[in-house]
Amino acid sequence: MREQLEQLRNELEKLQTKLIDLEADYADHMAEIRVFEYEYERRVGYLIDKLEAVEEEVREYNERIQRLRKKDIYQHGYVPVDEQFRRAWKAPAPGERVPQRQPVSAATEKEIKKLYRQLARRFHPDLATDEFDHARRTQIMASINDAYAARSLSELQALARQPDSVAGIGRDEIVQTTRQMIIALITEIGRCQNRIRELENEMRSFPNRPSVQLSLEVRWARREGRDLLREMAAEVEKKIERKTAEREMLRAQFDQLKRSEGS
Repeated sequence: MREQLEQLRNELEKLQTKLIDLEADYADHMAEIRVFEYEYERRVGYLIDKLEAVEEEVREYNERIQRLRKKDIYQHGYVPVDEQFRRAWKAPAPGERVPQRQPVSAATEKEIKKLYRQLARRFHPDLATDEFDHARRTQIMASINDAYAARSLSELQALARQPDSVAGIGRDEIVQTTRQMIIALITEIGRCQNRIRELENEMRSFPNRPSVQLSLEVRWARREGRDLLREMAAEVEKKIERKTAEREMLRAQFDQLKRSEGS
């Protein structure tokens, strides 16, 4: 049993090392995706929001013009059935947007990644010696992941000053038999294997994300000397210009109908 115990410990150690590296790689990929999404939002996304706002105004003027024309036909305060339904049931959705973080410098990014990996190896829950230590490491690791996602070097540095363990503080030492230890190791090995499979599946799915596909197109265009995001922004600006002209035409038409109604 002692030999089996040692084999399981070695297997678990290898799995834990692989898991920590996979989680760090996953965090790196997610950080790159967020940086690109921020750049897209800064250069193109806000224009799309502006276009949608102008398109909504165009729809509203079309509806108003149709109501005025129907009102003129029926000589009553006519309200179409679809408009009655909209007024009664459709509440306007708040146009909230998730705040985007500013990308950090290349030097700071390198330091953040290095420190994150060091902290992950120090505080990862899979390195816990017992349940008490596992709960503490889980809490610290959550703070590390939050600081990494926010690209906060100062928070990571503060977390680095945490002690590695709290052995003997506020708890009784747990004594396990060899058989119990083997069962615990097998259970933990299975958990690590499941988590590794989950992360590997997540990373395989990265290329299917629209933002990742677009970022690859942007990179290929850059190699050809093109700025794809600038081209996209220019195209959206043209659409905004056309829709703005349409809105002004409809506004003038609406104002004319209102004046006719009052005369």
